[in-house]
Amino acid sequence: MKLKKITAIINEIQLDNVAKALNAHGVKGFTIHPVSGRGNYCNTYSKDGLVTHKQIEVYTVDIHAQKVAGLIMEIADVGLDSEGLVAITSVDELLWVYEKTPAQSSDFNFIDPLSDSPLGKNE
Repeated sequence: MKLKKITAIINEIQLDNVAKALNAHGVKGFTIHPVSGRGNYCNTYSKDGLVTHKQIEVYTVDIHAQKVAGLIMEIADVGLDSEGLVAITSVDELLWVYEKTPAQSSDFNFIDPLSDSPLGKNE
């Protein structure tokens, strides 16, 4: 099983919409962090020029990574220069602290509305 981590830095205005979309597609676990930084856009109204965003981290299996990233990008896009970015990186190992066991493929789902079936356990 190959694991991936999707890290998305998005406009905080779209956070609720992205979280709802992830839940609607069967992605139940994700982490949200407040972040600030500077990319193509500089906040000239702030003293340091930094823009405030939200960072979302999602762990999933390889076969869901592109779909999860695509969903986040689709929902987060509001046509602004400062919307953020999405990265997909490899994860060597993921362990559940409470069970002290490695994550399994069945721990990660993504419901694809085009096929109308949950992907995961047997895919």
